[in-house]
Parts: sequence; C-alpha cells; structure tokens
Amino acid sequence: MEATDNLAENKEALRSIVEQNYAIPEALDSLEFAQKLLVNLGSSDEELRDDLSYMILARGILEPGKLESEQLKQLLISVINDEHLFYHIGEVNNDSILMRSFSNLIIAAILYTDASRPSLSRESIGRVKDALMRYVREEKDWRGYIEGKGWAHSMAHLAEALDTYAQHPHATSDDRKDVLKLLSQLSKTSVPLFYEEDVRLATVAHHIILGKQVDSEFLHSWLKSCYVQRETDIRSWRRANNTKNFLRSLYFLLLWDNIGVGLMDDIAHILRRQDEPFAESEEGI
Repeated sequence: MEATDNLAENKEALRSIVEQNYAIPEALDSLEFAQKLLVNLGSSDEELRDDLSYMILARGILEPGKLESEQLKQLLISVINDEHLFYHIGEVNNDSILMRSFSNLIIAAILYTDASRPSLSRESIGRVKDALMRYVREEKDWRGYIEGKGWAHSMAHLAEALDTYAQHPHATSDDRKDVLKLLSQLSKTSVPLFYEEDVRLATVAHHIILGKQVDSEFLHSWLKSCYVQRETDIRSWRRANNTKNFLRSLYFLLLWDNIGVGLMDDIAHILRRQDEPFAESEEGI
C-alpha cells in the first residue's frame, strides 16, 4: 500500500514508467495503483495529471487489460462517484473541474477497453449513461485551456465519453438517440467554445450516422432540434454561433466520408436559416 502511494506521488518514477512504454512494475496491484492515480486527475500540475497519471491509467493499465472484469467494474464505479466525475459538481472557475473532466476521459478509456470483449454488464453500462446524462445537466464549467494549469477541456472530454458509450456493444438505438439529444443540447450552450469542441461533439454524431445506428427519420428530426432562434441578447448569439460551428463540423465530416447527402442538405438549410439576419441586413446595403 505504502509503495503504491509513494509511486503515484513520485513524478520521477511515473516518468520512468512512461519512458518504458507504460510498463507497470509486476509487483504492483494494478487496481490499487489505478485508484491512487485517479487522485492525481484533480491536480493543477499538468504533467502529473495529464502526461503521467492519465496516460499511465489509459495506456499502462486499461489498454493492456491489466484489470480483471470485477476490478474494471470497481474502477468504473469509483470514477462515476462524487469524488471523481461529480467532484464539487456545479462549481465554476476553480480546480475541481480538472477532476471532473479527466474522469470523463477515464470513463472513455474503460469503455473502449471493454468494448472489444465486453465483460461489463448491461446494468453497468446503463449506470454510465445515467451518470453522463446527470453530468450534462449539472456541469457548469466548460473551460478549455487554463493558463498555467493546462487543458481542462471539459466539453471535449465529455464528448470522448459519450462517443465510447454510444459505440459500446451494449448501447441500443434508443441509447444513441439519447446521446444525439445530449449533443444538440450541448451544442447550444451559451458559453463560448473556443477550442474546437464543435469538432469533438460532431464526431460523436458522425460515428452514429456512419454506423447507421439510428433511423434516418429520427436524424432528420434531430437536426431540426439543433436550430437556435437568434434574438438580440448576447447569450442567444453565442448559442447560435456554437450550434453553427457544430453543424458545420458535422457537415464536413459527412462530406469527407461521402455519406448522408440528405442530412447535409438539412444542415445547409438550417445554417441558411441561422444566417438570415445577416442576409436581411445585407439587402439594405
């Protein structure tokens, strides 16, 4: 126990693991070490949080399958609890966002690891969906890069979790429809999104469309829900701008894969509607 604590807190030792292609010392209990590394996800030290702890968790423990089925379930339960994904949820402009945001990345890594040979139960995957839906409702801090502390990128990391959830074998068509509804909601936030979160959100939708995982009738209806009525207040302008960027990103992802021509037409129509105030103003020039 003490050796595991010391290692998780020792940046030099963690760097050594990274340099050795993420090889974890055989003497360590992988689950215990993983849980100690989770603590570091809330650190304001970018190297300790991101380059070392997250990367070792993802590439040294989860990707190589170091955890047995029950251990993976235990780690998942830990990540979606109040000490990690919901740590000080609702607070803004403090370091608690780092723990919440990077917990989403670990959720993504766990689901990605499990997807090839599912050992997590449908009930466990259902708990992930419930947690992510609650997180979307309660998260208020959507900062991207924090000077001196590195990436928080909470919207982008959430997108990673939603993407791996939607592509997990236990996810159903109805589950994926719920994910698309969340994407529409997230794309319409009034918080300015500066760090290409639009692409990360659009990628989730793109994968669902590419896999033909929901029916086309729903997709056409869903796209209509992405429209934002532009008013005179700054919040509605920010919402419209975020949504336009999301739809533009989705449009080009579909274009480059040469799929969804009808959906692209829908997107173009919505974007034209969004820009009608500009077209109207130009008529008087």
